[in-house]
Amino acid sequence: MEDTPYTRDLDLNAVSTRDDLAGLLRTVHIRADKPSLRSLEARTRHSATPLSKTVVAEMLKGLRFPRKATMVSFLQACGVADDSVDLWQRAWERVATSEERIAASKAIEPTYGLGRASSNEQHTSQLRAGFMDAEQAQDHLAADEGAQSVDVALMRRLKDENNQLRAQLAATQRRATELRSSDDPANYRRPRSPVVSRRELGAMLRALRVEKEMTVEQVAENLLCSPDKVRRMESGFRSGTVRDVRDLCSLYEVAESGQRDRLMELAREAKQQGWWQSYDLPYSDYIGLEAAAIVIRSFNSSVVPGMFQTADYARELHVKVIPVLTSELIEQGVDARLIRQRRLSENDPLRVWSILDEAVLHRIIGGPAVMRGQLERLIEVASLPNVTIQVIPFEAGAHPALESNFSILEFAEPIGNVVYVEGLAGVIYRNRPKEIENYEMIFGSLSSIAYGQDESVARVANISKTLKRRNA
Repeated sequence: MEDTPYTRDLDLNAVSTRDDLAGLLRTVHIRADKPSLRSLEARTRHSATPLSKTVVAEMLKGLRFPRKATMVSFLQACGVADDSVDLWQRAWERVATSEERIAASKAIEPTYGLGRASSNEQHTSQLRAGFMDAEQAQDHLAADEGAQSVDVALMRRLKDENNQLRAQLAATQRRATELRSSDDPANYRRPRSPVVSRRELGAMLRALRVEKEMTVEQVAENLLCSPDKVRRMESGFRSGTVRDVRDLCSLYEVAESGQRDRLMELAREAKQQGWWQSYDLPYSDYIGLEAAAIVIRSFNSSVVPGMFQTADYARELHVKVIPVLTSELIEQGVDARLIRQRRLSENDPLRVWSILDEAVLHRIIGGPAVMRGQLERLIEVASLPNVTIQVIPFEAGAHPALESNFSILEFAEPIGNVVYVEGLAGVIYRNRPKEIENYEMIFGSLSSIAYGQDESVARVANISKTLKRRNA
């Protein structure tokens, strides 16, 4: 992987706390296409410091301060170049110093009269209780064996770390309970997208048909429907009725009650109304997918993506559509885009990695004032921890997506990724593994020639200032 998109725009010199470090490690994880914890474990199985899924998960959440070797192993598994690791190590050392200082400053009652044996027993019991990294425990035990008396500072740090972890776990549990019971819109848990339910249902039905070695035509004959209906159900373009799914369960001899219940549940979810279905939008299927995606990587060659558009910018784009839209449809389109943007600030926000051709920044949509507002909005969203913006400068020359706009939508399992390609001729959805792999390679190529986040934001700011001076 290219080093630039992963480290050059991250301010490692500003890292001073465990949360700061965890935040940047999460950014690296996202930019590395979020490899699964199992994948990271497999990649480092034969390395000097193999990773465990538990350690990585807690490290990324800020619940565990990792050993330096563990952090380095994680970075290398994510593709960060070796010549950038030194900055990360220095950042880790600052955090380690800060952790020691904070622990030493907290007043606790030291336990005197304990020998090495009792200290070792305490470390062992803490390890068994699950509040201590096994590697850290080994380090502490080794230190105790060479000491003549209890290291009070060490005991203080261990106790504080354990108390802090217990408090964080309790807070997480309380927060989960509050989210389940609260009616506060800020804590609103979005319902499952019917579009995604259709896709999951279709994938499961197709797998069952293949397992029974039946053709689409044979299934259609048994259901007394057309083969096209079966194909559309399996592709997720239509959901079918609950009765259809029940009949298919019988045809495919689905005996397990849990599997039958899941299929019936998906059929009911697929019939629910998404908020966007009350709008007359030509791209409603895309919004349904976007509503359930966890990560979106996109490239735009001519306009700012809808997830970042201001109301004035979006309105101007709708005004220029051919055939001409009514004022009511224009306002519906603008409202829908603003509603979609709420996903950027939810409790579990959508992660967006957007690459823009520099032409997007120079094309004056709606006049200078509207365009300045749009550029300022780009700078604002780029400050969000779940948003990455890169700009491909004009001087980069030709690239693989000069005449295209596309988005790669990533979902939680079992839904596979989807590529959404947009153009004047209409939209195309790609979901075959080879097609997705091709677009991911293109996106990686675009990222490698684009500015990093800081440089990109600076470019946007400079263009905004130039536009302001020009029209002063």
